[in-house]
Amino acid sequence: MPRDNRFANRGTLSVLMDRTLLALSAVTTVILFGSVLYYSSFGLLLSDEGFYLNFMANPFPYTTNLSTTLFGFVFHYPYQWAAGDITVLRMANFTVAMALGWILSVLMIQRFWKVDWSHAAVLSAGTASLALVSVPVWARIPSYYTLSIQSLFMVMIGLLLADRPERIRHILGGILVGVGGWCCFMAKPTTAAAIALVVVLYVVVFRRKLLLPMLGAALVALALLIITAYLIDGGITGLVIRMINSAEMEVLLGAGHEVSLMFRIDWLPTSISQLALAALIAIALLFIILIGSTYKLLPLLVLAPVLIVSIAIALLGTDTIIIKGSTVFLVLAFTCLGAIFYRDGFVLRTQAPASIALALIFLVLPHLFALGSVLNYWSLGSQAALFWMLAAVAFLSPLAQQGRSVATLLPLTVLAQLLTASVVNIGMLKPYRQVRNLRTYTAVTLLPGGGELVLSQPFHDYLVTARAQAQAAGLKFGMPMIDLSGRSPGLLYVLETRALGQPWLIGGYPGSSAVAVETLGLENCTDLAKAWVLIEPEGWRHLDHVSVMASFGAGVADYVAAAMFETPVNDEDEDDPNVHRQFLFKPLRPAALAEQSCHEARRHRPASEKWKR
Repeated sequence: MPRDNRFANRGTLSVLMDRTLLALSAVTTVILFGSVLYYSSFGLLLSDEGFYLNFMANPFPYTTNLSTTLFGFVFHYPYQWAAGDITVLRMANFTVAMALGWILSVLMIQRFWKVDWSHAAVLSAGTASLALVSVPVWARIPSYYTLSIQSLFMVMIGLLLADRPERIRHILGGILVGVGGWCCFMAKPTTAAAIALVVVLYVVVFRRKLLLPMLGAALVALALLIITAYLIDGGITGLVIRMINSAEMEVLLGAGHEVSLMFRIDWLPTSISQLALAALIAIALLFIILIGSTYKLLPLLVLAPVLIVSIAIALLGTDTIIIKGSTVFLVLAFTCLGAIFYRDGFVLRTQAPASIALALIFLVLPHLFALGSVLNYWSLGSQAALFWMLAAVAFLSPLAQQGRSVATLLPLTVLAQLLTASVVNIGMLKPYRQVRNLRTYTAVTLLPGGGELVLSQPFHDYLVTARAQAQAAGLKFGMPMIDLSGRSPGLLYVLETRALGQPWLIGGYPGSSAVAVETLGLENCTDLAKAWVLIEPEGWRHLDHVSVMASFGAGVADYVAAAMFETPVNDEDEDDPNVHRQFLFKPLRPAALAEQSCHEARRHRPASEKWKR
């Protein structure tokens, strides 16, 4: 009897410790999610986020799109519903990412592991915290990056649902795959083509019973694409022309988006210190997973402090632990590699072919997301690190046969939360092209739509000065403007003007000025005649304003410098942290004369230099 009591006490203690860790994990998830929502009103990236805002606010005037992306059309109506409030848009972006990541994680855990629903909900929520990394702190407004990752979430959710026996789930899964595929095309056509190929191969080779639901998914995606084509360009032909011209524009820009550069193998960016850190974390993770069920107190002694550290990082912003995105892959790779040697390859020997295929799909999804980008595929792909985590969840699933579900999943969940806290914290401490540490910003700034952001004092002063001077010079709401600074589309948004040519006439590339000439050549001469011009003569991204102005029959003498202001110092802008002067030019000529000069300049342009219409 005493022996029975001892076993009962051990079982009670084990349950109590599991519940304690699960409760602490749930609290950590809430804090991580709450912290990113709270700081959604802090900071603004003038370049990328300005581009996203301009495109969402009014995507219809542009007949070509850099990056061949159409995300602005997807987010236009959500943007209107949010009344252009940047904080609301960011919070919605995080919420959608977290919700989709949680649903996907629940489906994965329920498919491969034997866990109660309540436990699965907490574990999957902690794992899904990695979805917060898919919304980079430096550009939290909805964009083609976040839309493409969220689309992949939808596709995989639909694929897992369709693989269940109930007919209603077949239908719902097919619809989700179709909608996700369409969203992916609107975000990044290259990623959409890649995921379509992967799904077809998976279904044909491993899960032929999914042929009918996936046929339905294809029909849904096709129907949405046809409707989109007619709404945007009046038909399929117009959409095809848009995509071809946009792709050619990318080549003209010279940023490295050629097809020949798309299929490449990038090196994993890491260092000796990150390799050592990844190895140590993987060893500790394996140690807890494989012997934690024997020594019940070990997980509590190790995992509880890690969760407390994650909470401290989220709340206090300490930078004592720095884990880069690529390190996530290394930790999981080392962990899975070590698990292969457990009990003579038990984990590998007992895998079903379909399970291995699904794990491999999750493993390559971050690279499919990054496909077509000029950035390093590993660095950009780490934004989709949740897929790497779910690949590990699938690969380690044979351990569920030995009653180790919670014991194995808890360390993975805690790891996901620690990685999320670290990566998000780094983004807050060193925001891209902004003043260091978002948490220290105090200047409340009123923005279009009545929303407010908390900015650094220098950035706040820059925006307030630019807006005051522009309004004093006579700049009105909705007036057309040409940004030749190459880096300030967000200023045009703050001034509430319409960006001509592109939502962002991006500078810094060999063909930047040529792209500006071509895209402005598609604009109406009436708008160009009355457009104001922003230049930054000494900035490293500035466009050749003389040649660009000449393309529509104007020159510097046809404008007056109506305002001058200095850009703020950005200590996290490695390219050009210096202060530069920006000039706002106001047209001097009568609109009729300027419009006539524009038509004359276009008539005299060589036919070989005129862009397709």
